[in-house]
Amino acid sequence: MKISYNWLKDYIDIEIPPEKLAELLTMAGLAVDSIERNADDYILEAEVTANRPDWLSLIGVAREISVITGGKLKIPSSVIRLPRTPHHSMRGAARAKRVVRGRPSSEDKSVKIKIEDKDLCPRYTARIIKDVNIADSPAWLKKKIESVGLRAVNNVVDVTNFCLFEKGVPMHAFDLDKLEGGVIIVRRAKKGEEIITIDGVKRALDESVLVIADKLRPIAIAGLIGALNTEVGASTKNILLEAAYFDPISVRRTSRRLGVSTESSYRFERKVDMANIANASNRASCLISEIAEGRIGGFSDVGLTARAKKEVALEYKRLNSILGLEIAPAKVKKILSGLGLKAASSSKDKIKFDIPPFRYDLKNEIDLIEEVARVYGYDNMPVTIPEIFEQPFGRPREMVVEEKIREGLTGLGLNEIITYSLLSKKSLNAAASPAEGVIEIKNPLTGEQEAMRPDLMAGMCGAFVWNINRKIKDLKLFELGRVYLRKGQDLVTEKRHLSVGLAGEAFSSWAGGARRAGFFDLKGIIEALLEDLRIDGISFEHVKKDGFSPSASASINAGGETAGFLGEISGKVLNNFGIKEPVFFGEICVDSLLRHVRLEKRLGELPKYPSISRDISIVVDKFVSHSDLIAVIKAAGGDAILRDIKLVDRYAGKQIPDDKVGLTYRLEYQDFKKTLEDKEVSEIHARILQSLGEKLGAYLR
Repeated sequence: MKISYNWLKDYIDIEIPPEKLAELLTMAGLAVDSIERNADDYILEAEVTANRPDWLSLIGVAREISVITGGKLKIPSSVIRLPRTPHHSMRGAARAKRVVRGRPSSEDKSVKIKIEDKDLCPRYTARIIKDVNIADSPAWLKKKIESVGLRAVNNVVDVTNFCLFEKGVPMHAFDLDKLEGGVIIVRRAKKGEEIITIDGVKRALDESVLVIADKLRPIAIAGLIGALNTEVGASTKNILLEAAYFDPISVRRTSRRLGVSTESSYRFERKVDMANIANASNRASCLISEIAEGRIGGFSDVGLTARAKKEVALEYKRLNSILGLEIAPAKVKKILSGLGLKAASSSKDKIKFDIPPFRYDLKNEIDLIEEVARVYGYDNMPVTIPEIFEQPFGRPREMVVEEKIREGLTGLGLNEIITYSLLSKKSLNAAASPAEGVIEIKNPLTGEQEAMRPDLMAGMCGAFVWNINRKIKDLKLFELGRVYLRKGQDLVTEKRHLSVGLAGEAFSSWAGGARRAGFFDLKGIIEALLEDLRIDGISFEHVKKDGFSPSASASINAGGETAGFLGEISGKVLNNFGIKEPVFFGEICVDSLLRHVRLEKRLGELPKYPSISRDISIVVDKFVSHSDLIAVIKAAGGDAILRDIKLVDRYAGKQIPDDKVGLTYRLEYQDFKKTLEDKEVSEIHARILQSLGEKLGAYLR
């Protein structure tokens, strides 16, 4: 909202510079984004929150300034006083009094008001003003409305815009003589109905749009914009001044549907003060009478005049407890009274306030406490360090492990996915999920929600399909989710599972080229994760599993039990999902790992003595597993000085029999207490080679 610094002075005496005023308003919650010099004036651009429509008026802003600075608020009179003439009778004077109060006068009314949809228009008022002289506005009026970015049109239209910014109540003036049938109807538009608005655009309407109509056609879109056919122009002599309350949601939807946004719709969308409508109409009528020399006539007011009365109590003890202050009751009362609240009753401990209609956002005691805090000034509150309480218990162990898994896998370059727990039986069959124990839904909402997932493979395959179809082929994904299985007739088990999937290139570099992901990339990720969880006794064993390639699948064992599996998804499963790229997938039961995870960290002393590395190149039968070789090496070498074993080369070809394979292992020896001698290492190295020959038939290359 644009706020003119000079115009603001009409409602409150301001003796502080614009920059300081902007700072005070911002600290109180009305954020001033910019200040612009405009000749002898300053224009403040403020961001008004949706819950404070009272700030969309200069009087509302002035009220805020008055309570912050202690200045006196000056609200202009809206009382209509008809001139006395020799022809005025007592009856006429009484009629004038009724007009001031905003009640309809049957003697003076010439337009009937009919509201067909009272939910969308709870209140509608219409004032007749006759014999107006349409002309340019006086210089002072032009200057004010142009300062806030509006264009001067004529003295009547400019007054309605003036009052819109002054009081925050949008109004519209119709040419009374162009209305058909002597009636104003507030109704929904008819199907196929059209209107040409004052901007010259023809707009198609439907039954969702609320319109103001006469007997024959729409003359305005409620809360947005008027029609060209009843626009106030140079030939206008008599006007009907509209001031009403329109439903905020209805106005917002219509504004978006038609692509029309005006100063009026901006305020209606945020709720206009219903109780201030007649007052605003009176104020505009007085100005039109003064500037356009119009004769004020009848006033019709149909519908609700105000919302139900609302009271909120505030306890001083609670206020001071929440704010950590000691604010005197007199100060509290002064602040809230300055904001327009009226004290209904008070005692030593608390005070009850009547909430004004323009502050519909004040509903509870905490709202009043917030009002006191922002006006008192957040910068005036002492800075204190909050008391720190020791937590009686930490997070559950399983939650800590899940977080560590997420951190570990994202650190390895994987992205987390979340898939649905309810799937179609077709998807489960396509993923070769076990049919036994699947929990089926008796009354599924859709065919895609027929059963609860027994594993995470179908969801992972679905994620691969979704990404590959969008040209994202290099994928490293994981999911932490629940799986569900039926045991017996009534027992259902729910377990935490982790799935990991790879497809496309494992890495790509200008220096090292590119390499596609494979079985051992997946195995390496899982090994790194389990090592990070400090799980001992992890081993992999070749197994055959449905849905996986027989030559590339293995179980994951921990603590003597199977915790999961990994492998290359079979071509049949990939075809079921329409995937043409190789996909490698592993799934682990996290619940099975929990008792093996060690979360505590132990720090050891850095070694003081150097290590010695020795390579051992052997020829062994092709079907001897890597894990068997490692086990024999560890058993023969012991744990005194043998620290690490790495496979650095694998060769099959010339000079190696067809049923054999050449392997090179690098063994690292180190003693933490002294420097190793070559003789000690050679003895253990020879013992390892002898053991490999005796137990696995291996010999040196």
